[in-house]
Amino acid sequence: ILRVGFVGELGYEIHVPARYAEALWDLLLETGEPFGIRPFGVETQRLLRLEKGHVIISQDTDGMTHPGEIDMQWAIARKKPFFIGKRSVEILEAQPLKRKLVGFKLDKRQPLPLEGHLVLEGADISGNVTSCEYSSTLDAIIGLAYVGAKQAAPGSQVPIRVEGGQVVSATVVELPFYDPENKRQEL
Repeated sequence: ILRVGFVGELGYEIHVPARYAEALWDLLLETGEPFGIRPFGVETQRLLRLEKGHVIISQDTDGMTHPGEIDMQWAIARKKPFFIGKRSVEILEAQPLKRKLVGFKLDKRQPLPLEGHLVLEGADISGNVTSCEYSSTLDAIIGLAYVGAKQAAPGSQVPIRVEGGQVVSATVVELPFYDPENKRQEL
């Protein structure tokens, strides 16, 4: 049993041989019924992690992403004399930041930006949407997008080109969108 927090809530993973999985699933649901246990699927998991601002590698990042762009400098083992990619990280950190992954929010009446929709800075493309969904908890559209470094400050308005060429104005917000004190992990 592993305590994990992929969705920003108190959660566990239970690892068992496949032949026992169905029986264990049934037993857990039956035993947890008086406590309101409820299973949830991958789409819900993806929304919950988005509400917490958790990055999905290869969706919210690409082969060119470096830790400074996604606020993950903390994950670099700087005390080690060497690690794979150290030279590249040092070169990138010495340069001015060109783009930044930020959280954004839109009114729910706006068209929903899709993954890959473009973020604009004037007539130029400055980034793209990596994740976006409607959050019933927040009653708003929330998402992650790369924006130009000058657009990354919370409160900034960033234009996003959505379906049909329409442009909507999203507000850059601090992450996480939900439960910034991590109280839901302590339940």
